[in-house]
Amino acid sequence: MISYEDKENEALNEEKAAEFLSQGRKKEITSAIESIIEDEFYRLEEYAADHLQDISRNRAEGFINAVLNGDNDAASELFGAGNSSRYRQSGWDAGKPWASIIHGLLFQSSQMELREKLVAAHPDLLRNERIDDLESIVEGLTRQIRKLEKDLETCRESYR
Repeated sequence: MISYEDKENEALNEEKAAEFLSQGRKKEITSAIESIIEDEFYRLEEYAADHLQDISRNRAEGFINAVLNGDNDAASELFGAGNSSRYRQSGWDAGKPWASIIHGLLFQSSQMELREKLVAAHPDLLRNERIDDLESIVEGLTRQIRKLEKDLETCRESYR
């Protein structure tokens, strides 16, 4: 609740503000504020790309250093540990392993290839993930061989 003295002070403040804030001064203040804002926008626009690049580089460097210094949580994120990338997630072949032979070459998901390349740097952390990868590869290739054998048998029977 505002007391009588507060009301008097408030009225006096409003009177002084009205006296001080003439139309000319309001325009000067508005112009100064707009100038400051405009200058800051130009500065942000000029330095934004460099600032974002520096932040990105620093965070990536910190993340990689954490992985290389033994931070298991960071390494798990990098390597996709626990990720179900060993199996296709959608499409007609959802649930089937990624691994297959295409034109005589073994195809794996990019996370599987990354784990294969980095397993030497973090053998304890990645051992289980790599074992799961290899089991998925064996399962995928076994399915592919069974299908080929079945198709081959079908072809043999059709020529008898």
